[in-house]
Amino acid sequence: MIRHSSSIVMGVVLACAALAVACGDKPAASKPAVSGADDKPKAEELEYGLTTAQAAQVLVKVGDTSITLGEFADRLGGQSPYLRARYNSPERRREFLDNMVRFELLALEAQKRGYEKTTDVDRVRQQMMVQQMMQDLFDKQGVKLSDVSDDEIKAYYDANKSEFEKPAQVRASQILVKDKATADKLLKQLKDKPADMQLFRSLAEQYNQDPQTKSSFGDLRFFSATKDAGETDEPERADAVRKAAFTLKTVGDLYPDAVQTDKGFAIIKLTGKRDPLSRSLDDAHRLIQNRLWRQKREAAVDKFVADLRGKANIQESPELLAQVQVKAQVKANATDSQAKEQ
Repeated sequence: MIRHSSSIVMGVVLACAALAVACGDKPAASKPAVSGADDKPKAEELEYGLTTAQAAQVLVKVGDTSITLGEFADRLGGQSPYLRARYNSPERRREFLDNMVRFELLALEAQKRGYEKTTDVDRVRQQMMVQQMMQDLFDKQGVKLSDVSDDEIKAYYDANKSEFEKPAQVRASQILVKDKATADKLLKQLKDKPADMQLFRSLAEQYNQDPQTKSSFGDLRFFSATKDAGETDEPERADAVRKAAFTLKTVGDLYPDAVQTDKGFAIIKLTGKRDPLSRSLDDAHRLIQNRLWRQKREAAVDKFVADLRGKANIQESPELLAQVQVKAQVKANATDSQAKEQ
């Protein structure tokens, strides 16, 4: 397959998309069934139904750049199943080829204008080079999913039972104030306007005096009926708050009275519910296998990088970092922060 240096530019421009795909769970491209296999030499393994000679045929030339039939098949076969089906007709395949030609034209022009030598293009080229190396070393040649043994999976399951056996949980929001009179006044406002979905958030932003939930509009996150029944990392919640939240049946309900705690009086609103979770070892087998595989892969990558770092001559001046001035990120709203936790 003949390639012009413009194809390097093409690879560079596509690198960011390729990096995103590599971090996801994109399935390997399936290859179409070999048609007319009885008519082909048995000794030759066909790819996309093409012999080596057929794959080498030049489909189109753009200047000095040649796009072969094999390259076209590779590009088409690398698309998602939906796009492969879309480009199944002769007209659509011609459209796909036209797009390849269009890109080669743009890549050649970008090269003529010197974009191939820019810092950004060089950085993306390096990223793609690293991506390819990591795939070769740690995906193709590294730890396989089958390398995770059943004994390891059972050991993880036994050591993390709380992850697979969870009680029912609720999620609630609060407005915590110091005195009952203020709590009763706010509660009355909420009861008078039950359809106003933003009122609780607005009052929580204005009146909530709990420093831990002030920035999240009173969000208490998910918790169990008792602390002992919950996860080890479950946030501390007053027993009175737990009891009140678990009496509420429907998301959006308000507890009818202000709840007294050691920090003041809380108005409680139910914002979410989770049913109890009970997963057997068989149910959790695949989940644990994937998790342990990722851990093994990450450990192998960390060791690889540590070995490289030990052999390299690295001189650092971390004190210079203080000179960098970057504005702090604007605080995310409660909806965003809550969505991330769910």
